[in-house]
Amino acid sequence: MIDWDAKEITMIDKHYQEILDPSVNLIYFCRHFEEIYTMTMNDEILMPDIFNDITYYTSNGINARYKVLISPKKEEEVQQKLLPHRMKQRAKRQEAHNKGLKDYYDFMIKEVEEFIKIYPFWKELLRK
Repeated sequence: MIDWDAKEITMIDKHYQEILDPSVNLIYFCRHFEEIYTMTMNDEILMPDIFNDITYYTSNGINARYKVLISPKKEEEVQQKLLPHRMKQRAKRQEAHNKGLKDYYDFMIKEVEEFIKIYPFWKELLRK
């Protein structure tokens, strides 16, 4: 079980509810993180950028990804395969951020929507 910093995550979740429509359900993400992370690693799929950010909000500051039991060899292999995609994701994030907050928020939501197209059973990651 991940020792999430519930206070910080709740605060961020409320903030996103106020500024994003649709909004990302970070509480739901945290409740299901271990399943989501394991699934994305097994399927070699990159998580939406906003969820990567949330993985740092644990009570001791250690990224939640390092608290999920996955074979180190498997994780290394997948991380290497995903590296070009992650670099592209970061570039898109920076480009959207440079254009302005609306583009940045649109980028975040679009990634979650695309993730839900791949995994429709995680549709509760978005509040509509």
